[in-house]
Parts: sequence; structure tokens; C-alpha cells
Amino acid sequence: MGKGNKEGTSKQFRWTKPMEHLFLEILAEEAQKGNKPSNSFKVVSINRVAEAISKRFQVHCDAKHVENHLRTAHKKYEPFLNKSIDHYDEMALVVDKYMATGSFARTFADIDLDDDNQDSVPIDCDNEEAEEKKYSRSVVDEQIKFVGEQLGKIANALEQFTADKTPQL
Repeated sequence: MGKGNKEGTSKQFRWTKPMEHLFLEILAEEAQKGNKPSNSFKVVSINRVAEAISKRFQVHCDAKHVENHLRTAHKKYEPFLNKSIDHYDEMALVVDKYMATGSFARTFADIDLDDDNQDSVPIDCDNEEAEEKKYSRSVVDEQIKFVGEQLGKIANALEQFTADKTPQL
């Protein structure tokens, strides 16, 4: 991936999109671990990126390449920082095909639900995604069943509590 006059020497290291994706992925993990105490990453983090890129893409990538790319990436992505995206949550719900996992996942408590919820009527249709929908439905059904059981336990506990506190007639 290097460019130069002689074999084995390079003037520039060329970053491909998959390399950049791995670069960002690893540095995000390192930042979450606390390996970015200030404006720069620890040497361990930079070395981890260089080793991962070298191993996965069969190229020679060293810490200097990663540090240089980090500098240019700042300039490249700076226009997007601190910019709001109108209707981001709505677009994410409409466009996303799969649920997020890990640190990007949200629970029902994180999502603003309107009070004017309406019941929906299930529609059966045959298409290529039927198996995925059945699996998704069964997971949702299990979750609803679990929540229902928990609510039942809470209701029973409240009934027992009020029965104990109510004077017998």
C-alpha cells in the first residue's frame, strides 16, 4: 500500500475505506477504555491500531502512519463535529434495519414514547423476510410475556399489601 521509488520503501501510506473503518473502530474502543486522557491517545492505542491494520490488510503500517492519519482525520471530520441532524431519531427509526448493540444500544427507557399510542393490527404477508420477521416477532412476544408476568407479580404484591393494610369488615 505504500508508494515509492524502490521496493520496500514508501513515501506515503495509502489508507483505504476498510482501513479507516478499522482505525476509527479501534480508537473509539480505546477512548471508551480511557486510553485518551487528553487530546491525544496513549502510545498503546496507536500501536494497537498499527498492528491490527498490518495484520488484517497484510501491509506495513507503523505508529507514525497512524499518528499522521489521526491528524488528517481530525481535519477531514471536523466539519461534521457539533452539527445537529434534524429529525435524527425519527430517521434512525425509519431507516435502521437492525437494532444497535453494545454502547450504541438504547433501552425502552431511552426512547421517548408518545402517550397517544395506538394498537396496531398484525398483517400477514409472504415475502423473503418472513423468517427474520417470525424470529423478531417471537423475541418480542417473549419480551412482552416476561413484562406481563412481572406486572402480574407487581399487581399481586400490591393487592396483598392493600389487603394487609385494609381493616377486615
